[in-house]
Amino acid sequence: AYDAIIIGGGPAGYACGIRLAQKGKKVAVIERDKVGGECLNYGCIPSKALIELADSVYYLRDMKILKSTPKIDMVEWQDWKWKMIGRLTSGVRTLLKANQADLIQDVAKIIDSKHVAVGEQIYEGENLVIATGSVPVSMDNFDGVIYNREILDIDHIPDRLVIIGGGYIGIELGTAFAKLGSAVTIIEMMDFILPGVSIELSSVVQKRLQGFGIKLMLSRKVKKVDKGKVSTIFMENGETIDADLVLMTVGRKPNTEGFGLENISPEMDGRFIKVDKHMRTSIPNVYAIGDVAGQPMLAHKAYYEADVAADNIAGEDRESDNRALPVVVYSDPEIAYTGRKGDKETFFPVAANGRALGMNATAGSYWLYYKAGGVITGGGIVAPHASELISEISLAVESGLSLMDIGMTIHPHPTLSEGVHESAEGGYRKQLHYKTVG
Repeated sequence: AYDAIIIGGGPAGYACGIRLAQKGKKVAVIERDKVGGECLNYGCIPSKALIELADSVYYLRDMKILKSTPKIDMVEWQDWKWKMIGRLTSGVRTLLKANQADLIQDVAKIIDSKHVAVGEQIYEGENLVIATGSVPVSMDNFDGVIYNREILDIDHIPDRLVIIGGGYIGIELGTAFAKLGSAVTIIEMMDFILPGVSIELSSVVQKRLQGFGIKLMLSRKVKKVDKGKVSTIFMENGETIDADLVLMTVGRKPNTEGFGLENISPEMDGRFIKVDKHMRTSIPNVYAIGDVAGQPMLAHKAYYEADVAADNIAGEDRESDNRALPVVVYSDPEIAYTGRKGDKETFFPVAANGRALGMNATAGSYWLYYKAGGVITGGGIVAPHASELISEISLAVESGLSLMDIGMTIHPHPTLSEGVHESAEGGYRKQLHYKTVG
């Protein structure tokens, strides 16, 4: 018998398997598709690789030093992408094996809270961990639309790309394809992009999208999509749009079907499996982690929850604490935020950062939120590589650091990280490279 059986080999599942094995537990990870899950194979990793390609091409064009339009060989890029992904998936398999965690690549079916069937074989485990991830939300009457998996496998740059949904996936991929030469239209039912992100942060990106030639259709709802030689999008207000490709990015939902969850029927929280701070479900020996266990659906949240669940299965008493969880949108400029707003805030503009100007970047700011005594409660960054800068603020929130703790720390020059330093300085004394007017 296993100490734990984990259903799902994505970031949550494989991380939990490795952590438990490191603690000396006998563990099996069951994955029906590719180890590494949606993130590694079809989402986070390949999408960021595409964004990197698009940014490289656009930078040269925007600087007006590239005198001809480059021909992008997407077939060659796809070949490189899958080799890169292959290195990562191979690495995960190697880590599982090195830690003596069993990887079973097949479809799992829950029999009860301690037994899982894989084909004719039945496995027994003291604990069950559900790490089945999420799937794209699909709609009826939307013929011929594609989702993130298909767009990231594309072998050409579409002339006209219409994206339904102005959330983070739509904005990230829309920006990338616009930079690569597509005429991009993004349709969003709200009157602003990136629902759930502070307008203070998202408005900078919304303004930039127009500079990339992206057409935003806000406060619109799509009624249906017909697929012929071209796709036609019918809006509820009577408008129609033609497109060569229609990408659907209206969100994701937890994957709770096809593996026998109904045989144990844990308590649910809407579509998600309800868990406590130990990542336990309503069934004492059953845990749920990652996308299936609630918002936000982020791989780094999945890694963290895998750690928490593994500790509790191993007999340690550990609770999850998401107060310093960073969230990133890989837009242009990137958005990253963590923690919460405090009583006060301080900021420093990207346009006053020398490294940013050397990258031809001027849009955005570094915000720090704080309370009495200068204790940092959170922060938001809209800047190049905000994803790489936010961890300093997450650490500050997690550790109860103050503005002065960051301000008195020497930051290297010239770097984008100096913006965090100068923002912190602005909360307790005058900044060196920026003066507020008025």
